[in-house]
Amino acid sequence: MSDFIKRYSELRGNDYVKSLQVEGRIAAQIKTQRKSLNLSQQELADASGLPKSTVGRIEAGITSPKVDTLLKISKALGIPFIIDGSTGNDDSNMKLSR
Repeated sequence: MSDFIKRYSELRGNDYVKSLQVEGRIAAQIKTQRKSLNLSQQELADASGLPKSTVGRIEAGITSPKVDTLLKISKALGIPFIIDGSTGNDDSNMKLSR
């Protein structure tokens, strides 16, 4: 863990920082899958019924998407959105899966 993350965790709390990290990993998964399908943000937006600005903000980590938004994106990308309900300490229980 970097010094910045440690200090930020002390200020905002570990749970808050962990939620940001999970959101960042999900955003990266969306962007990676979109690019692997050779889709532009506009094409993903059109396929999911979302504004292009929403897709861009999610991928940039500016917006925390709601579950229904993640479901629309996962359907448009052709990958399932899985929340398995496990209570482990890692975030492997929530991901976009191939």
